[in-house]
Amino acid sequence: MQAQSCTATVETVARQVGETVVFCGTPSEVHASKSPDGPVHVNFGGTWPDVAFSVVIFPDVAGNDVPGLVKRLAGKAVQVKGTVKDYKGKPEIVLKSLDDLVVQE
Repeated sequence: MQAQSCTATVETVARQVGETVVFCGTPSEVHASKSPDGPVHVNFGGTWPDVAFSVVIFPDVAGNDVPGLVKRLAGKAVQVKGTVKDYKGKPEIVLKSLDDLVVQE
């Protein structure tokens, strides 16, 4: 994904459930599951479980270098394209492809 205009932020994303958006923000926490088949959580607006929004990257999308992915995302402004879903009362995007995530260097 090329850098695109942002259509969602941590302040607006909860009102955009069901919409496909380009979310822009800097993660407050990037956490890889200790389980080898667990996801990477890119959290915004707090730390788990008190987050405003999460991007979930499952292993089939994250690839073989999960520590490298975590390091690449931590503290960096990112753009994520995807459909906002409600997960236990919190908005999230489940990433379908690493191409839908851009780190703004």
